Amino acid sequence: MVGVAMPPAPDAATLNVQPRQRRTVYMELSKTPEGRSVKHLLGELDIPEPELRETLRKLDAAGLARRVKGVWIAVPLESSDAE
Repeated sequence: MVGVAMPPAPDAATLNVQPRQRRTVYMELSKTPEGRSVKHLLGELDIPEPELRETLRKLDAAGLARRVKGVWIAVPLESSDAE
């Protein structure tokens, strides 16, 4: 059986090319490391539920967010600094 390689962690450039709404949702998610539910996000953001769910799916597809046990979590960005 061949193992599946994990995609590299996203970096700031991956986030910067996302539309403003996705960046806003990502930033809201990143405030809470344990994640946020859609219900919580709806209370925080002025985005209709179907649009928020689509935004979360697109962040997931871009590797910027993932869903774990009913909550969405921002994937930490890889530092592009050579420190």
